[in-house]
Amino acid sequence: MGNNEEKLNSIPISEVVPDYKNAMDLRGTPTSVCVCGSTVFKVNCMFDGDGISMYFLDMECTFCGSKATAPTPIDGEEE
Repeated sequence: MGNNEEKLNSIPISEVVPDYKNAMDLRGTPTSVCVCGSTVFKVNCMFDGDGISMYFLDMECTFCGSKATAPTPIDGEEE
């Protein structure tokens, strides 16, 4: 766990504000790790019952504010 993720254990998520000064647009290639090293992203999703039924592929790094593309199950498959 990186330093940024450790912050989440000590403060409420509502108080985590991205530092946009170094934010980048990384959308295009799906990723689960931001260039700042964080693995925590803000993602818009929809629930159906107890699970996620749909999510948008645009996501934002919780810590640096960079935009990225969320991975999907098919991205992990090898041909």
